Amino acid sequence: MTHLSDLTIPYSALKFEGDEKASATGVPAQHEVLSALLMQVVRRHAESLADGEPVAPVSVSVDVTGQVSGAAPLDFESQVDRKTRTIIFIGGTATQEGRPLLKATAVYRIG
Repeated sequence: MTHLSDLTIPYSALKFEGDEKASATGVPAQHEVLSALLMQVVRRHAESLADGEPVAPVSVSVDVTGQVSGAAPLDFESQVDRKTRTIIFIGGTATQEGRPLLKATAVYRIG
C-alpha cells in the first residue's frame, strides 16, 4: 500500500516577470507540485486577458515530458492560443535550463 502525505504547493516561490512568465528555485521536484505552479502561471495569464471578468476552468491537461535535474531554476511560461469573447484557449510550459519538463493546455470560460 502506498503511503500518502500532504502535498504543499509553494506558490510564493514563483517570481513573476509579467503575467505570462515566472521562475522558481528550491521547490520540490514532484510533478504534482510543478503542475500546480505551471497552472498558476497559466491562470494568471488567462485572468489578465479577461478584462476584469472572472475565469473558470473548462478543461486542463498536463503532459510530463522530463524530470527535474539538480537545483537549477525552473522557468514557467504561458502562451495564448486563441481568445474569443467568452473562451480563452491557453497553454504553458515548464522548463529547466531549456529542457522541457511539463506542457499544459487549458480552456477557461470568461464570466
